[in-house]
Amino acid sequence: MSPASSRITPPGSDVWPLLIVALGAWVLRALAFFHRAGPMGYPMDYDEGVYFSAASLLLRGDLPYRDFIFVHPPGGLLLWAPGAALTLGLDAATAYGVTRYVAAAVGALCVFLAGRVAWRAWGPLAGCVAALAYASYPEAALVERGTFLEPLLNVLCLGFANLWLAPGAHSRARRIGAGVLLGLAVSVKIPGGLWLVAALFARPGRESWRHALLPVLVAFATFAIVVGPLAALAPSEFLRDVITFQAVRPADGEPDRWLRLRDIFHERRLGEVLLALVGLGTACVRAFRAPPEHRPAARFFACAFLLSVALFLASRTYWNQYNAHLAASEAVLAGLGASVLHAFSVRWGRAASRAVAALVLAAACLPGAWHVFQSGQQQAPDVTALAKYLRADVPAKACLFSFEPGWALAAGRLPMGATPIVDSYATMLQDAMSAGDRFDDTAEALSAPEAQQALRVMLDSCRFVILGWRGTWQLTPESRPWFKQRFVRRFPTGDTGGVDLWEHR
Repeated sequence: MSPASSRITPPGSDVWPLLIVALGAWVLRALAFFHRAGPMGYPMDYDEGVYFSAASLLLRGDLPYRDFIFVHPPGGLLLWAPGAALTLGLDAATAYGVTRYVAAAVGALCVFLAGRVAWRAWGPLAGCVAALAYASYPEAALVERGTFLEPLLNVLCLGFANLWLAPGAHSRARRIGAGVLLGLAVSVKIPGGLWLVAALFARPGRESWRHALLPVLVAFATFAIVVGPLAALAPSEFLRDVITFQAVRPADGEPDRWLRLRDIFHERRLGEVLLALVGLGTACVRAFRAPPEHRPAARFFACAFLLSVALFLASRTYWNQYNAHLAASEAVLAGLGASVLHAFSVRWGRAASRAVAALVLAAACLPGAWHVFQSGQQQAPDVTALAKYLRADVPAKACLFSFEPGWALAAGRLPMGATPIVDSYATMLQDAMSAGDRFDDTAEALSAPEAQQALRVMLDSCRFVILGWRGTWQLTPESRPWFKQRFVRRFPTGDTGGVDLWEHR
């Protein structure tokens, strides 16, 4: 029996169950903010601090590439700009706290879109399983509590998939909409282009390629409109930051490909991974047994998933938060796997098929949902304490540099200076590679004289510096004594650990 046999449902019946799961996903993500310290008490990752600070500076006239280093296309900054715009009238920390709730809503929308495309392709059970799988995907939930690029990339790619794979004739408006979403996805992060490759493989044939021409042209036009103006103001810097940096940057994160593969199929989402592998196997088998135009959704998400995994394994840099992008394709494949298992169980009788349906629904969200809940209990009391000290004892107009922009953002401070340093990590790597040297890993690059000398000039120009563990890591053993000769530790007092503030002597 084919999983498509349960696909016929009344129009609109796929909305309410998926909305309920999406609402639950928002709550599961937003629970992290319902603590005494509020949304800013939840730990802030380095990347989200960079993206929100960069978007806020963009609205103030400091442009990426021209005025500060930013190593991605600008689409993410423009899409997070509505949240950053709150900093024009509110304290930056308050604005970011509000934006964190918005990020959770973006995650909830991803849940709905993943469920909807699976429901339309393979039936209600597939849709509910896909929505639950995405809702309880630990890496996705982590990045959907802040202004990361992955939530934007996922919602745009899933929106594109819903339009591309929608049943019926593809109207001109639908194809233009699909192209706009795809172009925005690539303007957020270049790997969004892999979904175009998946789309073209999903619907091969002369007629399908003819229909694909308009979305492809619209995608290129959208990318040019979003990226072009900022790139044109600083073309060499844009190429250096977005293209050259990503191509030749030193290795960072997990170098072992087998450990990367283990992390991609981690046991913290065991049930969902098993269902996704069943769905992936089904899609691969049907690629050879059925005409491709009859199985576009299976081919589409199998291609998107395999291309993303291949990219993560081939990349010189890998962190497990990158897996958040896999959730968009993996959750839908889990829906296909659940539908296949349920269709197989129907031959055993109604009781068996109901038991299998309940089992796959539970497997889709266990144990992932527990890991998502646990991650929401994390707090950063040292950052909260530092924020209180900064507000009380550091003048608002005093130059403050933070190795992690999120630490300053917690106190309502944005990067300062005529040439603000938003991303100290990328800035130091760029300085290290500016002479044409290549490095095996990031630690070696950060130790290069060019990276340390530029950093020293930057530190010498500011009265206050938030050092923390990142600053200690980015400073070499030779630079640390230099730093302590010129700066005195103001907070916290004594030998207390945590994020620390230093003042120029």
